[in-house]
Amino acid sequence: MLRGAPSLNDAQNVIAALKFPATGKASDLAVAGTVDRPGASYASGSRITLSVSASRDASVAVLRVLRDGVTTIVFPSKSQPDARVAAHRPVQVRVVAGKPGTELFEFIAAVNGASWLFTRKPAGNADYVDLGSTTRAIADDIRTTLKGAPHGTVAVAHVAVRVSG
Repeated sequence: MLRGAPSLNDAQNVIAALKFPATGKASDLAVAGTVDRPGASYASGSRITLSVSASRDASVAVLRVLRDGVTTIVFPSKSQPDARVAAHRPVQVRVVAGKPGTELFEFIAAVNGASWLFTRKPAGNADYVDLGSTTRAIADDIRTTLKGAPHGTVAVAHVAVRVSG
């Protein structure tokens, strides 16, 4: 086990800092994401199993942000195209650990699944949606697409993992 949380760089912090209004009522949406080996380092090329759940029926997106800012939507994906997640029913997402460093996984849930986050499909034969490496622009697009959502209907969480060589 490794001590302390993996450190995020500026590109990853931009995504990890996403916030949306919530009312704090028990009926509001919450999202939770975990990894199969919390606190452990993953070897480059090994499988990372993520689990994501929501407190209400919702659409969920899982973003992966690498150290260089390259951001992909790993859920929904080509193999798991439906973004809808039933309340309290965890969904597992499997990805292969990339290059050594920190990987950020951002979990975004919304009661209304109309956003491009939940409907965009991977290009060609790709497994995931590639969003590029401009995390400030990506964060702005996410805020814009979810702007106007009623309080308590959008939730975010994140987890970071270390990848070793």
